[in-house]
Amino acid sequence: MCADTGSMKSRKPLICTATAILLSVASSGFALDLSRFQAFMSNPRRQEAKPAPQVQELQMPANSSPYGNTDADAYYVHSQPGQFVPLGSGESQRDGERYLLPPQTRVPNELRPLLTERLTPRQGVAMAGGTGATLIPSPGILEPGKTALGVHIQTFQLYSINDVKYTDQDYFNTNVSLAWGVDDGIEVSVDKAFANQDRFDIPDPLYLNFKYQMPGNVTLGGSFSGGDGYSSVWVGAGVPVAWVGAGVNFGADDFRFSYNGWDKIKKARYGGYNYAYDKGEGYADPFFFMIGGAVPVNDNLRFVYDFNGDKFSLGFRFNYQNSFYLNAAYVSDGDYENLPGAISHKRNDNFIFGGTIAY
Repeated sequence: MCADTGSMKSRKPLICTATAILLSVASSGFALDLSRFQAFMSNPRRQEAKPAPQVQELQMPANSSPYGNTDADAYYVHSQPGQFVPLGSGESQRDGERYLLPPQTRVPNELRPLLTERLTPRQGVAMAGGTGATLIPSPGILEPGKTALGVHIQTFQLYSINDVKYTDQDYFNTNVSLAWGVDDGIEVSVDKAFANQDRFDIPDPLYLNFKYQMPGNVTLGGSFSGGDGYSSVWVGAGVPVAWVGAGVNFGADDFRFSYNGWDKIKKARYGGYNYAYDKGEGYADPFFFMIGGAVPVNDNLRFVYDFNGDKFSLGFRFNYQNSFYLNAAYVSDGDYENLPGAISHKRNDNFIFGGTIAY
């Protein structure tokens, strides 16, 4: 009993000290706050459910459509050059004539041919018949129902069988071409060269030409000789400022040289000429490659260039109201200009002048 009483007396100061410390902490404001943990201790079923967020439905405008506003579709109207107008007239349009350009879009004049004149460009008539550059036709065609008349003049030199040049007069060719836009994607034309000489019977046949635009922005064309000469078919693609093509020549026998005057050389419109002097035989290139274009300088002037597989040309074409064209071009020498007079009496000079009326 005495022992217990002694232990209690020894613990009393310790208990009093701990009690004093706890009272001081509580009075100083650092008491443990359990209010934030009441949510974890309460029953989750008693908690009120939060309302689901409301989703507002999107309302489509009454004048909208899945494709878009028809005012955003625009194409080039051929009867109003240089203008874009909205579609919606009910007229069916070919592939490539819709560009999804808003009405307020302003297309630079230099880029307008790329966007609006790919299928039916404003071009004069080429020397080879049909619309195009100077020497070759282009993949583009005349508008349906439109007609173009072209006249080109090119001087040439005339040589005797002994390769002596005649200087008694000026010799020149007058090439006349007539093209017609038959239908949407179809153009036909005829052309013939008339020479002001009667010393030699040099064949200048009449040519019938055609162009047909196939699906895929590709044009099939051809030139068929109505007399002595090669016929040609070609395929081309591109835009007015640059296009390429390739084709074949056919329909004429190989040339064999003789002095009897009966066997005349037959020329091709495209490609070069191959002549073997050791055999006295020659023939036109069976395959040819061509390139051309008309680059806008301003609204009325184009820089025109082309290569027909044998010659290249560089020149300018003036355009007035898309109806009257004047052009002048330099043309390089080709294989036919390097043949002697005993084989080819006629050698064309290096400049071409001409004009076209489209109506």
